[in-house]
Amino acid sequence: MNALAQLDGLELLLVLALIALIGWELLQALRSRSWVAVYRPTLFVAAVLGYYTLAGPLRALALDGPLYRGLDHRQLLLWGWLGAVLSYGSLLLGFYASPRTKAPKRLILNPNPQRIHRLGLHLCQLGLLMFALVTGTRLVALFNPLAAGQLIEGGLGERGVDVGAITNYFTYAVNFLIPGLCLMAAAWLRQRRHTPVLVLWLLAALTIYTSLGFRYRLVLLAIPILLLWFMARRKRPSLAMLAVFLAGFITLNGLIGLTRSYGRGLDLTAIEGQSTADLVDAGFGESAVFFTTSGVIEQAPGRSSFIGGAPIINTLLFPIPRSIYPSKPDVPYGAEATAMLYGGENFARGSAFLNYAEYYLIAGWPSLIALSALLGWLLRRLWNWFLIRQDEPFAQALYLLTASYLYVVISRGYLPQVVMLFGFSVAPLFWLYGRWSQPVAQLASPSAPPLPRG
Repeated sequence: MNALAQLDGLELLLVLALIALIGWELLQALRSRSWVAVYRPTLFVAAVLGYYTLAGPLRALALDGPLYRGLDHRQLLLWGWLGAVLSYGSLLLGFYASPRTKAPKRLILNPNPQRIHRLGLHLCQLGLLMFALVTGTRLVALFNPLAAGQLIEGGLGERGVDVGAITNYFTYAVNFLIPGLCLMAAAWLRQRRHTPVLVLWLLAALTIYTSLGFRYRLVLLAIPILLLWFMARRKRPSLAMLAVFLAGFITLNGLIGLTRSYGRGLDLTAIEGQSTADLVDAGFGESAVFFTTSGVIEQAPGRSSFIGGAPIINTLLFPIPRSIYPSKPDVPYGAEATAMLYGGENFARGSAFLNYAEYYLIAGWPSLIALSALLGWLLRRLWNWFLIRQDEPFAQALYLLTASYLYVVISRGYLPQVVMLFGFSVAPLFWLYGRWSQPVAQLASPSAPPLPRG
C-alpha cells in the first residue's frame, strides 16, 4: 500500500517539507565544487532523521501500521513530523546564521602519521586495560560473540577488580577503542604501516562491542573509518558503496537486535528459519523510536507536564556516583513520559525518543526551536574548525567521529547519557588535539615554517 496515500493533508505537507529540507541541503552539497562539502554535519543529521522520521514510519504505514508496544500511534504521527520539520529547519537556520570561518587559534603544523598511530594505540591500550580490570575473565568470553554466553557460564564469568564508585567509568573506558582506532586508521591511510596491529585491534573492538550488544558503538566505529578512506583521497563517497553499506547496516542491525543478549553475545538459534527479509524488517524496528517521540510530544503539556531545566541538572550531576552523593537528585523525566504514554513502567521499559522530543519537553515549541538552532550553531563551529584543517589526518579522524556521534545525539533524547558517552567516545580526541597543536601566533613567528593553506 502507498504510504503517502494514507496521509491526510497536513501530514503530507509536513512529510514533503521534511523531504524538501533534506533534499535542499543535499543538493547544496552536491552542487558545490568542493569535494569536502558532502561531509558537512547537517547531512549526517539528515541521514539519521531520514531513517527515523521518514523511512521507518512510512514503511510501517505501508505494511502493518504504526502499532508499537500495544498502542496504535496512527493519530500521533503528525506531532512527530511537526517536531522533525521544526527541529531540522531550526538547526539549518542556526548552521547558516554565522557562515564566516574565523582564523584558527591552534594548528598541528606537521602531523606525523607515526605519532598519530602511537596516540591511537595508547588510547586502545588504556581503554582495554581499564575495561579488563573490572570485567575480569569475562573479557575472554567477549572476544567470541557467538559463544560468549556459553563461555561465561562455563567458567569465564569471574568479575574483575572492585573499584567501587568509579566502576562505571572503567566500564565506559571500552569506548576509548573507538577514537583510538579512528586515529590508527587515519595514520594507516597515510603510511600503510602497522597493518597487523590495526587489524587485530579492529577485530578486538568489533567482537567486544558485538558481544556487549550496544549497536551505537559499531556505528561509531564503522562510519568514520569508512569515510576516512574517501576523505584521505580528497574524494566524495561512492553512492553505490553507501547504498550497499546502508543495506548491510540495516540487515546487521536486525540480526543483532533479534539475537543479542546484553553482555553475552549473539544467539543465532533465535533466527533459525528466518529470511533476509525478516532481518530487514527487524532492522527497521529501531525506527519505532519515532512513534514514541510522536506520543511524548502529543501528551505534553496536556497529560504530562513540561520538565524545565531537569535535563541540565541531570547532566551536571550524572557523572557523580550515587555512592559518593547518596542524595543526588534525579528527575526520571524520560521514564515518566514513556510510562505515561504506554500505561506503566513495565510496558514502557526500554523505550526511547528522539532528541527533539526532549527539547520539546523542556518548555514546548520555543525550547525545541531554540535548542535545535543552538545545535546547528555548534555544528557550524565544528564545520568551520574542520574546513581550516581538512587535510590534517588527525583533524579528519576527529571531525568524522564527532559527526558520526550525531547518530547518538539525535536518536537518544536523554542529554545526561549523550554527554557522558561523548566524554568517553569523542572528547579524548579533542583533548589530544589540544595537547599536540600549537598556537598560531607561535607558528607564525619569523623562525617558524609557513602555515599550510586552507
